[in-house]
Amino acid sequence: MPFATSASPLASPGNLRAREQNTRGALLITSAKGGKRKKASSGGGGGKRSNDCTIVTVEQDGSDLWRLATVTEQLRQGAVGIIPTDTYPALVCDVNAPTSSLETLYAAKDMSPRKPLSILCRGFQDVTTYTLGFPAPSVAGQEDYFRLARRILPGPYTFILAASKQLPKQVTDYDTGKAKSRKTVGVRLPDSEICQAILADLDRPLLCSSAYAETEDTFDLPEAAVIADAYAGRGIDFIVDAGHQVAMGSTIIDMTSAEPVLIRQGKGASEPFVHETVEV
Repeated sequence: MPFATSASPLASPGNLRAREQNTRGALLITSAKGGKRKKASSGGGGGKRSNDCTIVTVEQDGSDLWRLATVTEQLRQGAVGIIPTDTYPALVCDVNAPTSSLETLYAAKDMSPRKPLSILCRGFQDVTTYTLGFPAPSVAGQEDYFRLARRILPGPYTFILAASKQLPKQVTDYDTGKAKSRKTVGVRLPDSEICQAILADLDRPLLCSSAYAETEDTFDLPEAAVIADAYAGRGIDFIVDAGHQVAMGSTIIDMTSAEPVLIRQGKGASEPFVHETVEV
């Protein structure tokens, strides 16, 4: 399977509940080495420190998105952070970040470098740049997959598409350090005003991996301070706190073969893509 979505948890749900009653999921981190890069400065925007990272608090209604300027500035300097999406929170770094930032992201989650990161995209232009696009329908009369995607995105989906040669070296070569083309990549266009504001200000995609394991259909996310405590010492520079949220994983659909394959049913409906063969 060309896409990985989980890793070992650091803290059991019971341990997290001891610190916050609403926590019902496990953080995807166990043990990891610290990043080699220099810590990015926290900048302005009203952020506060918790352990060794900055917590930047914003309103869910988007009324104070100016506070995110410090986040994008840190990302440009190679920072690794956690931001909200329309599904699970995402561990992210700039798509053009140095290898040391990639090392920090992988280590924070104790994830094998053989497991590829996805990309958070600003729009379909990014999808066109970093992938070979959506495949043509294999059955005559079937609706075009690209048109279907335009109807449902942005939304809670991860589409695995054939990768283009535009993927940065850091995405393809982290494990070996050698030039090697990556055949597939998971792409996301999140329906999150906060996430899209960060992407728009950065003006390029983010590399990402989900920060939570799916233990139930939905669960309340822990407070930012609890997340910061769990990631303490793992090189995370910032956490964007948008208040109380209920999260569910994205629906993952592999679009690299003749017929779409459902990898995981999540928040998004899979029926528009995964269905019985159309009779013509």
